[in-house]
Amino acid sequence: MTTHKTTIHARCPYAPIWDYYTVTVTTPELLRCEDFQAICDEVRGQEMTQEDVFAKVLGRLPLSVRGGRLTIKGRHGQNGRLVISESW
Repeated sequence: MTTHKTTIHARCPYAPIWDYYTVTVTTPELLRCEDFQAICDEVRGQEMTQEDVFAKVLGRLPLSVRGGRLTIKGRHGQNGRLVISESW
């Protein structure tokens, strides 16, 4: 299994604050670091919910790496953490 992990930020559409997310992709196939970063760069700095961040990243992962797990852990201001995780 190959695991990639990075941190991104997005602006909350409901409150004028930055939310920070740890994005982890674990896949049985090779996923190039540059491809993973390019996917995350499409989300960085955008205004979107954590669910939208998850859907955008999942939708951009190449078909060749399907069969893995995407996990996004979010820190929302001072309100704590939320985890979204799904195998595909």
